[in-house]
Amino acid sequence: MTELFLVTPYNDVMFGMKIFTNSTKLAPQDPNAFILPLVEPVEVIRCEDDCLHFRWQEMAQRIIIYVGTNPDALQMTPILSVSGTREAMVAGLDTAVRHYFRLEFQGGAWNGRSLLVAERLLPLQKGVNIRDAGGYYTQDGQMVRWGKLYRSGSMSRLTAADQAYLQRMGVRLICDLRSVAERDKRPDKLPDDPNLEQRHLPMESGDRFERLRGVYYVLFRKGAIDHFMLDGYQRVMIDGNAHIIGEIFQRLADPDQLPAILHCTAGKDRTGLVNALLLLTLGVPEETVLADYTLSNIFYEEFRAAIAVDLKQVAPWGISIDDLQDVLLVKAKTLRGALAYLRQNYGSLESYLRDAAGITDETVSQLKAHWLMQVD
Repeated sequence: MTELFLVTPYNDVMFGMKIFTNSTKLAPQDPNAFILPLVEPVEVIRCEDDCLHFRWQEMAQRIIIYVGTNPDALQMTPILSVSGTREAMVAGLDTAVRHYFRLEFQGGAWNGRSLLVAERLLPLQKGVNIRDAGGYYTQDGQMVRWGKLYRSGSMSRLTAADQAYLQRMGVRLICDLRSVAERDKRPDKLPDDPNLEQRHLPMESGDRFERLRGVYYVLFRKGAIDHFMLDGYQRVMIDGNAHIIGEIFQRLADPDQLPAILHCTAGKDRTGLVNALLLLTLGVPEETVLADYTLSNIFYEEFRAAIAVDLKQVAPWGISIDDLQDVLLVKAKTLRGALAYLRQNYGSLESYLRDAAGITDETVSQLKAHWLMQVD
């Protein structure tokens, strides 16, 4: 929904509105306060010096860390062995290549366990909110495979090094959910790869007054922007673009089109909803899905900086960047409300996918077969 304020072809309509605007100022909100706790057995975080910090939940007599560049490979190279600790640092790996790790636990509560992990955030120089959608555990104890889908915001500023990084990952499909106007204004910068397909799937409203509705909320109903955002999820995305969601699911069920990148402008609303529906379909618990969704708040300052440039054209009408904080924040209650709406109006997620999005049971079975793996 952020795009409603990034593309503003309504300046003539707004002419003279400033004297009527609601001058109420909203109190600043901390984006980190909206990030739900995400409990993972092992967490991998990149430090400023490009060292990787590993943290796990259980002590063991010995933990061996292996590294590789293919998450599906059985053989990896051992690089570190530690004992009596819940963390370790790994340095010296090539930052131009994506790595995956396997941790083997000997002794302790996790004796015999072997966990496949990776960085969730991709270390691109100019990428925005690009994250691996894998690594989450399902309710029946399986795990969503790493390296199948990456969810992202704008890819219009990727450097040559970023593009090379994506090409080394073997990305085969880009699903761009932005509107035609967004895409024309900031086209993607992608690897020059004949095996990479770019599919434009604009998830937008057919209502030509949609942007004016957004402006109305910002000007006159600042305290009700959350309601406007939820309405967009329900009416525009769930009701109005089920066919887009259906095509995405069908493509992601085809292993020849993987790995894939799903992206919009900020990577938080359109991308966030589709990614959430995918994870739920695979059996990931809803609280985990909500926590993953709120991780987009890590990039709040990037969202704010991006929209500030476009906001200059409407500044004369009294709209400031602070007025849009509820547009830029990612709140779990928005996704909760959207999922509740879907279940209330379609019966269940399964019914929505089948009846509205046109996804067959066979497609769902293919998704699970290609995306889920058994864990030790």
